Amino acid sequence: MNIAPALGQRMIDQAAGLSQFRVFSKNHVLFHEGAAIDHIYIIKEGWLRRSKLVASEPGSNDSRDFMGGGYCFGLEGLEGDAVWPYTATLLGRSEALLISIAELRRNPTLKEDLRKELARFTPAGGIGDSFQSAPANREKTLSAQERLIKTGLVDGTNLLVMDMNLCVRCGRCSMACHKVHGQSRLLRRGIHIARVESPRRAAIRPTLAPSVCLHCKDPECLTGCPTGAIGRYSSGQIDINAGTCIGCGDCATNCPYNAISMASRNPAPPAVDEGARGKLRRWLSLKADPLPPPVEQSDELLAVKCNLCSGTPLNPPDSKTPAYSCEENCPTGALARVNPKEYFTEIKQIEGLAFLDKTHAIGRNIHKSDPLKSLTHLIGAPLVFLLNAGAIALLNRYGYGEPFLGPFNMRWVTGLAGLVGVVAVMAYAVRRQIFKRRAGPLRYWMLAHSYLGITGGAMILLHGGASSGGALTTALMISFDLVILTGLFGVFCYMAIPRLLTRLEGDPLLLDDLLKRRQELRDEIVRIVKTSTELSRRIVTERVAAGFLSFGFLLRQFLKREDLNSMLESVRAEFKPLAPELADEKDREGLSKAVEAAATLRRVDALILLHKLLKAWLPPHVMATALMLALLLVHIIQVIYAWR
Repeated sequence: MNIAPALGQRMIDQAAGLSQFRVFSKNHVLFHEGAAIDHIYIIKEGWLRRSKLVASEPGSNDSRDFMGGGYCFGLEGLEGDAVWPYTATLLGRSEALLISIAELRRNPTLKEDLRKELARFTPAGGIGDSFQSAPANREKTLSAQERLIKTGLVDGTNLLVMDMNLCVRCGRCSMACHKVHGQSRLLRRGIHIARVESPRRAAIRPTLAPSVCLHCKDPECLTGCPTGAIGRYSSGQIDINAGTCIGCGDCATNCPYNAISMASRNPAPPAVDEGARGKLRRWLSLKADPLPPPVEQSDELLAVKCNLCSGTPLNPPDSKTPAYSCEENCPTGALARVNPKEYFTEIKQIEGLAFLDKTHAIGRNIHKSDPLKSLTHLIGAPLVFLLNAGAIALLNRYGYGEPFLGPFNMRWVTGLAGLVGVVAVMAYAVRRQIFKRRAGPLRYWMLAHSYLGITGGAMILLHGGASSGGALTTALMISFDLVILTGLFGVFCYMAIPRLLTRLEGDPLLLDDLLKRRQELRDEIVRIVKTSTELSRRIVTERVAAGFLSFGFLLRQFLKREDLNSMLESVRAEFKPLAPELADEKDREGLSKAVEAAATLRRVDALILLHKLLKAWLPPHVMATALMLALLLVHIIQVIYAWR
């Protein structure tokens, strides 16, 4: 719907002489509560906060809400003298059409026609009337709306978001960006938004917008470039022309999202062993690639930023759909390129219809609709059940020795089916090394890897039967069991730990940040102990440290899952009776700080443990797989030799 077709050309021509188009700056008060309504305001672009000095009802919390462009305000003034029931404050640069009510009253026909047509663009009811959920949910929604608007995320034209309930903190998104561009343009720190996922109070969906280019509607980096090296290209992305960039760094300074970095224009090539041995070592390695060396001021610099992988092999000229290295290489589908106004339902519900357009993000919102993922589950789960149930039924009918497919019996059939499953499973390891060309999103390969692994493993176990055979066969079966068990443990970790992390950490933190914070807290506790009196030192070491740094308090982090502020308030109250025992005010203050530092330290320890658990399953899984493949090869050679 658009306001122009709704009004018609005749009405637009008549209203044009009574109207003026205005551009307002951030924090401008459009109208005040209690002031006379003398204009109709049609918000073309921007966001505003409606607020009341006094809530509408005693005990009500409905004293503010937020509205977007596309709404019309002030039609009440057409009926007679009226005042504004709330104050409207603009939250950013905004464009509005103002129509004089005094002038409209001189043209009753036009006034009535406009009133009738503009009524559909007027927000229904008063402040808070659009909220049907509980007050606690309303506050969380308002908080998310305010943060999205104030940070400017909502005005990005192509926003990268991470669903932190799915993110396994593997860092592959940043590494994939580094592989494609030579330097990662994606920093896994950014703006955190806690959203209400459903009417349930506890259903919070934590989302992170990492420090990567939003391709803003009004980019500050573009307007501040002295050589015009930054521009918006035909595909909609903001990009930097390396030929005209002088490396001044103004764009990096002006960007409010820390999305532009300075890189050496001619970096030294990394010392990498390109031989077969070096490639094999890198392929089997569990370590992350080393970070590039820091940029020196003496280097000839170049500004770099996300360009939506434009001009890379991921997006050849004949490609019909865009692909992004970060999203393609996420194993769980935690990353999505989205149109923020479509993705964030709390924003979509406060946008008006007057200037609604059909612009969408280039990316596809896989968090809301991922048909291929659903199809994989729909096919994978029944297929695993049917194949294994069929194999068991055939074993009951024919046993292991009776042929039923020509010369092949069930020993051969289950063995070959297991071998096919093992070979198919290993394709995932190959796909993980592909970054610079399209090979299908890694999340689908991960799902296929899981289903094929379960199927192949079950077939191998059925192939072995009740007898483990000789030493080699027994070792092979044990290695298969280890592969399956470590893989299932990995699936459990990927499903459970990210959700537990988001409950404990608040704003997402990298492991490096947590390790640094842990050392800071340890140093603070040591300093407090060293500068305290004997009595205070004994309380801190024997009561505080012994209580908070115990295994029981670590376990409390996982079982109670309190937010940090609530936990700190609880432990302060627990140790408050000890304060009168200390005569010195400095010691009492030190005790309070020690309690807070020790409790926070245990929370940090819990987070570090979860981060490490997310990767702990991988080394034994890889080692068991390597052992299994070696033993399987020997087993196959034995079988072929015996068959001949």
